[in-house]
Amino acid sequence: MTCPAYVHHDTVGHAHHGPLSHLHLGTISTAVAPLLHGPPRPARVVATTRHAVHLATGDQELPALAVVTRDAIRLPNALVLPFSSADRPLDLNTPWAGFGAGRVVIGPVRFEPEASWTPPRVQDAFSPPESARIRQVRVLLDALAQPLPPPLAPRMTDLRHALHTDDAGEVRRTARALVGLGPGLTPSGDDILCGALLASRAWGGPLAPLSEAVTDATLRTPLLSAALLRHAARGECVPQAHAFLRALSGDGALEPALRELLAVGHHSGGDLARGVLAVGLSRACAATGDRDDYPVNYPRLKPGLAARVITGDDEARLHPALTR
Repeated sequence: MTCPAYVHHDTVGHAHHGPLSHLHLGTISTAVAPLLHGPPRPARVVATTRHAVHLATGDQELPALAVVTRDAIRLPNALVLPFSSADRPLDLNTPWAGFGAGRVVIGPVRFEPEASWTPPRVQDAFSPPESARIRQVRVLLDALAQPLPPPLAPRMTDLRHALHTDDAGEVRRTARALVGLGPGLTPSGDDILCGALLASRAWGGPLAPLSEAVTDATLRTPLLSAALLRHAARGECVPQAHAFLRALSGDGALEPALRELLAVGHHSGGDLARGVLAVGLSRACAATGDRDDYPVNYPRLKPGLAARVITGDDEARLHPALTR
């Protein structure tokens, strides 16, 4: 479909005119639908694949907006299109984008929502997991998931220990140390924290210190990851994470739910599960009054050793971890 010309602006205010060659209708997540209200605003393309285009919005509360095909992972910040990446790949090669006035524009293509969808949201009504289910998931995760990169293992142990001792200051400190650790648009450290935030929202964990640890995530980790951390703090997540939390709470079979979650991204599903499990273990221990047998069995990082944080211009050349 040929559309009329549209004026859009880049992030430094230069106007660009050109014909809009296509219009696609889709469904917009209610979590990011407010971005389409008001006049047109500029956006920046930070990553593209066959399945998704990720935009930096400049909005403090909703910093990223995704346009995805129906076969992509359904991110909570997505406008979902009715066709698959095999039918119409989204590898648009343009830095110019905008949103507002009820639409999203990426290069010569306009996307408009004809309906909305509500992303899954965890609530504090979930039942805390039983110890037996936690043990089952630990065995399955060790057998099925990719191993955690060695530089993150001691940081993960520190977070688990802080959760186990229920020390808010230590939870905040150890969670902050995970922000941005690992390569890619959603580093492993951030995926772990997304899982911990969701589990804390579901089971009454230390949501406040975890949320405080990621308040400046947009300055410390890739934009897409920082946006997903904000959604997780509000309890918004991908459907696979929601189903896994329900299964851990006793509503559904654990192994199928875990396998579905592990299929999310290259490593993201496993890291999300690790974050969920860390909070689940602390909640199970709290329920039984057991605070003395937490295993600390990973070596600490050597002085000066740190995992690389990928930010800024690296985003555009890295494959998004939460798209297929």
